[in-house]
Amino acid sequence: MGDIKSFFHQWCGKNGKDPQFDVRPTGPKHRQRFLCELRVPGFDYVGAGNSTNKKDAQGNAARDYVNYLVRAGHVNQNDVPKDTSNLMPPVLGPDHIKLEPLPPIKSVFQDGMGPNDIGQAYRPYNEHGQSNYTYIDRLADQKKVEDAEDVDVNSGIHGNWTIENAKSKLHQFMQTNKINADYKYTPVGPDHTRYETSHQSPLVSSWIGPLVL
Repeated sequence: MGDIKSFFHQWCGKNGKDPQFDVRPTGPKHRQRFLCELRVPGFDYVGAGNSTNKKDAQGNAARDYVNYLVRAGHVNQNDVPKDTSNLMPPVLGPDHIKLEPLPPIKSVFQDGMGPNDIGQAYRPYNEHGQSNYTYIDRLADQKKVEDAEDVDVNSGIHGNWTIENAKSKLHQFMQTNKINADYKYTPVGPDHTRYETSHQSPLVSSWIGPLVL
C-alpha cells in the first residue's frame, strides 16, 4: 500500500497538485474505523478509503484515486505499481501425500425403497383398487360407515318407525293440536357408564282412540 501511496504523491508532485486528505473517525467506539476523503485541485472526483487506522485509510483513498486517474486516462496502467498488500503468500503442501479415494456412500434407504426406485413407501395410497384414493375419500367412507351404524335394521318389525321420524311425527301432531309438553331426562347407571333416558307425557284431552306414533 505504501508503493501506491508513494506513486500517487509522485504523480501529484510532477503535475503540481497538492492533495488534501480528510480523515475522520466513524462507527461505534468499540469498533471504530476511519474514513478518508481525498481531493485533488482541478479534479471533481473524491477518492475514499476506510480502515481501522488512519494510515491505511489514507492509503486506500490514494489507491482509489489512482484507479480513477487510470480510468480517466491521466495515468498509464502499466506505470502503476502492483499492490502487494492484499496478496497472500502461497501455501505449500507436501507433495508426498497420496490421496486415497473416498469409500462409496451407503444409502439410508433399503433396496427398492428409495425415491429414485419408487418403492412401496413412495407409492400413492391404494384403497379398494382406487389408485388416486385421497384423504377426502377416506372421510367419505367413514361417514358412510357412521350413517350405516345409525340405521335400524329391525325397523320393519315395528312399522318402519325410527327415533327420528317418530320424534318428527310427534312434534307435528303436538303443533297441530296445540299441545305443550316437556321432556324429562333421567340419568341411569353409574358415573362411568351413565346414560340418560327421555320421557314425554303429552296431555291429549280430545283424542279418542290409541295414539300410534
